[in-house]
Amino acid sequence: EAFVYLATGADTGELAADAVRRYWYRMGQSRYSGVEGILVLADCGGSNGYRVPLYRERLHRVAQLLGIPIRVAHLPPYCSKYNPIDHRLFCHLTQAISGRLVESLSWMQLLFSNVSTRTGLRVICELARKTYQAGIKAAAEFRQNEPTERDETLGKFNYVLPA
Repeated sequence: EAFVYLATGADTGELAADAVRRYWYRMGQSRYSGVEGILVLADCGGSNGYRVPLYRERLHRVAQLLGIPIRVAHLPPYCSKYNPIDHRLFCHLTQAISGRLVESLSWMQLLFSNVSTRTGLRVICELARKTYQAGIKAAAEFRQNEPTERDETLGKFNYVLPA
């Protein structure tokens, strides 16, 4: 199964963290109740990049809200082509909208929600209720007292955001 979170506005760290939160409430909580943490595999750049303090700040808020730590493992630069999601999901989403006029996000949600494969892939697609604004920065207090627990090996790519 896959979860797709469609939103309007800017691609921000806030959007990326909200997608994790919505996934947890929509799918993860029922499938993985009682877990001691969540693992997020992320690309190296963009809104969920390893150098984006807003992403870490908002993901830390999600960890606190859920009451479980979130471990983040970023793929190293130029290695996103090895992200398994790219190969198992995005080709099917692209095919779902190929040759169709995308009239609205609701239409795109319907197209994505109908994606399924013979091997059992099923997509759950949700629309964000807010528009994400560009230019929002992580709070100065967060940046000064960041609770991020960096791994000893490759700590800039691998870390835990405590609950």
